[in-house]
Amino acid sequence: MLFSTQLKTNAQPILNAISQHPFVTGIAAGQLPAAALTFYVEQDFNYLNAFIKVYAGAIQKSTDRATMALFANQIDFILNSEIHPHHNFCNVAGVEYEHLQHAEQAPMTYLYNEHMYNAMRTGDLIDIVAAMLPCPWTYHVIGQQLVAAGCNRPDNPFTPWINFYANLSTTEQSSTNLDDHLFALIDEQAELYQNNRLNIVEQRFLRSCELEWQFWEQAYRQSNWRFNSH
Repeated sequence: MLFSTQLKTNAQPILNAISQHPFVTGIAAGQLPAAALTFYVEQDFNYLNAFIKVYAGAIQKSTDRATMALFANQIDFILNSEIHPHHNFCNVAGVEYEHLQHAEQAPMTYLYNEHMYNAMRTGDLIDIVAAMLPCPWTYHVIGQQLVAAGCNRPDNPFTPWINFYANLSTTEQSSTNLDDHLFALIDEQAELYQNNRLNIVEQRFLRSCELEWQFWEQAYRQSNWRFNSH
């Protein structure tokens, strides 16, 4: 069995829970509270800033230019393309995107970012990819599931968001799925390690999958620091 197949199989219960989360089902139904959308965008802006830095760390640990180019393209993609789904949520919520770019990291955002930074600081390339992969993978699956269910209908205000993630690729000009590229890279790197080491990699992957669920939950409930220092 490919290591990537093992990862996907063991993460399936978490993926199912994400698909059934009320935030995701709200996207499907076209109805979500403005407060949840606003909180999500604030925190996802924070998260993607960290994601860019971790991609830069992956470049440092890459040994060939094709892999470096993959991560460099993704940095460009986040900076210039992944603003579109944010704008979709902002338009529905009736808020200006620029007003949501200075929020403090909420607890789960902080935890998720530190989880990725830890993989970058203490791990190899395979650890970084394992910690980052659940984000594009789960979003791509969600988008495809919502399209398959016919949720990207003209009267759904979240149809631009659904279509964006259903077609998540390595670049705007490419039809190759980003998560397929990253799972292939994981399999390539897995050949270099023994099973006990791959168990650690799998835990990083599964932790990130759970943090994806927590991220949706945090936004839906607007869960923030209980004892704010301000």
